[in-house]
Amino acid sequence: MIALVGLNANAAIYIVGDGPLGGWSFNGGIEMFDSGNGVYVHEMTIPEDAESATVYFVFADGRGEDWTQFNNTMRIGPTSGNIKIEDTNWIETQKAGGDNGAYYFMGIKGESYTVTYDSSNSKFKVDGNFEQPHVGGDTYTVAGSNAALFGTTWAQGNADNDMTLVDGLYTWSKDNVELSKGSFEFKVVVNHDWGEAYPASNYIQPVAVKGIYNVKITFNAETKEVACELTLVEEIPDTDVHTYTVAGSSAALFGTEWDAANEDNNMKLVEGLYTFTKDNVELTAGNIEFKVVEDHNWDIAYPSQNWIATIDENGIYNVKITFNAETQEIDFKATVAEVIEDFYTVAGAPEALFGAEWNPGYADNNMTLVDGVYTWTKNDVELTAGYFIEFKVVKNNNWTTAWPANNYEYTVAEDGTYDLVITFNPETEEVVFTANKHQEAPAVRGDVDGDGQVNITDLTMLIDLLLNNGQAPAAADCDLDGNVNIADVAAMIDFMLSGNWPAIEMVYTVVGVQNVFGSSWDPTDENNNMVKGADGVYTWSKTGVTLYGNFEFKVVGNHDWSIYEWPIGMNNWVANVAEEGVYDIVITFNPDAPDADRITCTLTKTGDVEPVEHTYTVAGAPSSLFGSTWDPSNDRNDMVKGADGKYTWKYEGYVATGAVEVEFKVVKDHSWDNGSFPASNYATLIGSEGYPMTVYIVTITFDPNADDENKIQFSALPVQIPE
Repeated sequence: MIALVGLNANAAIYIVGDGPLGGWSFNGGIEMFDSGNGVYVHEMTIPEDAESATVYFVFADGRGEDWTQFNNTMRIGPTSGNIKIEDTNWIETQKAGGDNGAYYFMGIKGESYTVTYDSSNSKFKVDGNFEQPHVGGDTYTVAGSNAALFGTTWAQGNADNDMTLVDGLYTWSKDNVELSKGSFEFKVVVNHDWGEAYPASNYIQPVAVKGIYNVKITFNAETKEVACELTLVEEIPDTDVHTYTVAGSSAALFGTEWDAANEDNNMKLVEGLYTFTKDNVELTAGNIEFKVVEDHNWDIAYPSQNWIATIDENGIYNVKITFNAETQEIDFKATVAEVIEDFYTVAGAPEALFGAEWNPGYADNNMTLVDGVYTWTKNDVELTAGYFIEFKVVKNNNWTTAWPANNYEYTVAEDGTYDLVITFNPETEEVVFTANKHQEAPAVRGDVDGDGQVNITDLTMLIDLLLNNGQAPAAADCDLDGNVNIADVAAMIDFMLSGNWPAIEMVYTVVGVQNVFGSSWDPTDENNNMVKGADGVYTWSKTGVTLYGNFEFKVVGNHDWSIYEWPIGMNNWVANVAEEGVYDIVITFNPDAPDADRITCTLTKTGDVEPVEHTYTVAGAPSSLFGSTWDPSNDRNDMVKGADGKYTWKYEGYVATGAVEVEFKVVKDHSWDNGSFPASNYATLIGSEGYPMTVYIVTITFDPNADDENKIQFSALPVQIPE
């Protein structure tokens, strides 16, 4: 056994693996020491008397309630097969999404090793001395399941089981070994390393009767053929009374998973057959795997490769499993008592949003069937910018059937109150997530009572607030000086008499994309305040800015969108960048000029930059077309560049009924800050009112080198009208 001496700390990363690591258990492992900045460390020593110096392990960011939960949501390991660590270099890993293997290294007994895991980039390394590759020809070793025969179980480093070359075949033998009726399994391992072992699915050797045997195992290094010869020396009467227990993967059926010690699953001897029955058990469609274990010991279990039973549909079942101890024959029968319709559940993170983290059985997240589409909603959710949401839609509480394959991921763009909607179409297997932000109406200047008008009622309420030291709403600051006092009463009276608010001195601020302005559309950023000249024109400038394309901006008054913004509404001012390069930028704003002349933007190129290949993505609405709503990070909507330099996005098979309003932009490099086209959205219709349900091919093309009017082309070609 390998003894590991660890550093325990209150960390969130576990190392899970052989022996003292807690064994291969979903709730085992040892917490790694948190050294700060997301870096976790575990030290281990391989004792001199260890059976093997090879260490297998994975990482985990939690402990599960069962293997399915652990493997799919917490296990951090290889995505396919075991991976050998042969040096001290950093190795990149990821959540495997299933039991797909482990990391291992071949160490040296008596040596110490340090495993370091960096959660910021999902990389790890192992520091220490590794066993050198075998020199002078390969070594072949027998490793198997029967400790009485092999001295150890599955110990690929046990030199006592090294084979000897005899007449061209590598041979290992042992005489006068007592074997029980049943079978044992083994492999031939090359150079004490599981990375190469034969046969691929274990060699299974039946034992017909209990007795004393001479055992001979041979291996052909050329053909990789393995053979085992048993010679019965003396039969031993098998007078033992055995217990047979069913252990398998369905906790609903077996109460626990793969638990050979669970006496509730002991089989009863009925008319010569060992029998396990359970009635009125709720099972979901999918596979159930199990073995019949002798005497609660995994050393003898049938069949060798698991019995797989398929449940065709959700329902209430009566289950009967039988086992013939003489022939090892197994039979499984599941009789339907009641059919249960399929259901779907949202499982994801964080727990604060979903109530439970990555729990496919959390009933509060069951979806509701509405017009053939399953829907989950959560309204009035307060979210902050950068809030990360990740989830799947799970069928019948079983991770074996869940969508999408790589999780649905969404990052909230800005603070706000949201209504969240997840829909799932079982026919198309399409998952759609929509986050609709509540639009807060700006305060209307002077509208103290909030009815949308400024009249004598507002004046009376304002005076009452001042006399009684009441809580004044933002709209009560009629002169926009940041205070509510008697001057605001005078300003309101002036407005009611003249229809004009008294003039005030404005502070104007440029807001726009972060790579130009240092903050993202932030009207409170005083670094972007404009400077007023003697001619009444305001100016903002910046030198040495690297530009790869057009950028957008606005001018905001008194750091508040509701007080003043130009251009008004959804439109932004677009600065046209003729070619990539380094620029000096000068923006001027004249609040008294005609609309078309209020803003000027002068770009002076001062240097070149290396050309960059950009990514262009379509972001818009509805989500039924784009898979998400106004999400520039959705790489499903990345456009494909053609030989002519134009980019194309296509959706073949979009189904629409009547008139569907479509609105979108083309976003550069997955970020609004990098520029988007057109400035005021591209809006169009697919179909028309009264038009029947139709299948369309939707195509969007984008030419970054064309003028603004010709940059985007849209088409929706009807190809099929369903009957």
